[in-house]
Amino acid sequence: MQKRLTFWAVLLLIAALVLSGCAPRTGAGSSAAMAMEDELVIDLPAIVIDFDSSGAASIGGVPASEMGAMAGVDLSTLALSPDWVNYFSMTNIQHLQIDNTAGGLMILVNGQPIPSLAWDEDSLVATAGALGSLGIALPVLDKVLPLVQQLGLAVILRFPVQAGAEIIAYSVMGDGSAAEMSKAAQEEFLAAVGAPPKINLPIVYQADGSYAVGDLSDAEWTALTGVPWYALRLDPNALAGLTASGITSMTFETDQAGVHVSINGNALPTISWGNGEVQHVLDLAGQMGLWAAYMPGVNMDDMMATIESILPVVQTTEANISIYLPGSGMGN
Repeated sequence: MQKRLTFWAVLLLIAALVLSGCAPRTGAGSSAAMAMEDELVIDLPAIVIDFDSSGAASIGGVPASEMGAMAGVDLSTLALSPDWVNYFSMTNIQHLQIDNTAGGLMILVNGQPIPSLAWDEDSLVATAGALGSLGIALPVLDKVLPLVQQLGLAVILRFPVQAGAEIIAYSVMGDGSAAEMSKAAQEEFLAAVGAPPKINLPIVYQADGSYAVGDLSDAEWTALTGVPWYALRLDPNALAGLTASGITSMTFETDQAGVHVSINGNALPTISWGNGEVQHVLDLAGQMGLWAAYMPGVNMDDMMATIESILPVVQTTEANISIYLPGSGMGN
C-alpha cells in the first residue's frame, strides 16, 4: 500500500510540475467542445519544454533529467545538440509548437503555422482504412484514429532568445501575419480574374503501366509535344500491388484551403495552406539563411517577388488530378 501511495504521489507531483510550465494552446477547447458528456476527452494547455544553450531540457523550471528520475523514465532523449539550439537562437527561432486539435495537427514556428494536417472524423476513418489496405497494420488503429479529435494536446519547444530581440507570441494573428497577407493577395487576384482558375486532369492507367489523358496515350502526348511523358509510366508490379490491395483510384485536389487527397473516393486529411502556411515557410527559409546556403548567387529579392506573384494563382486554382488504376472501370 505504501508503495502505491508513493507512486501516485510522485505522479501527482510530476503532473503539477508539468502543468506549472504550461502555456495557452492554439485551438484550446475545441476537443472538449465537440465531445459528448460521456465521451473520452483530454483538452489541456500546451506543455512548454525549455532548452538552454547546452541543449538541456527543462519543464516548469525542473530539469527533464530530474523529472525523469522521479518517474523512473529516461528523459535524456529530450536534449538537443548545442549546435541546433545555437542555430535557432541566432536565426531568431524562438519557439516551435506541435498542437493536436479537433480539426487537425498544427505546427507553428514563431507563432505562425507552416503546412500542417487538417482532418475530420471521416478522413481519420478513411486513413485507417487506407493504411490497412496498404498492409500497414497497427493494433486497433481503426479505433484509435477517430479518438484523435478528442485529444487536445500540444508541446512548445522554446529556445534561448537573443539579447534585444522582441519576444514573439505563441500565436501571431492579425495585421502583418502571413495569414493576413496571404488572404489579401488571394482576394486581390480573384478580384482581378473574376473566378478561380480550374484544371481537371483524369489519368487512366493500364495494367502494363502505360496511361492516357483524355483520348491520347502517353506515347501520343510525347509525339505531340516532344516532352517525354512516357517517363510517368508506372511499374506494372507496383500497379498490381495497389489493385490487389483494393485501391482503384487516387485523387489530388487543390483549392484555397489546401491539398486534398482521396483514395477510392474517401478523403484523407488535408494538407493545409489557407492561413499563410506557405508564405511563412518561405519567410522562415530566408530568416534561417537557407536560401543563401542552397542557392548562392541568386537574387533573392527578385526570386521572392516572382514566387509571391505566383502563389495566389497556385493557391486559388481549383485543380483536380484523378488517377484511375486498372479495375476502376475507367478506360476499359
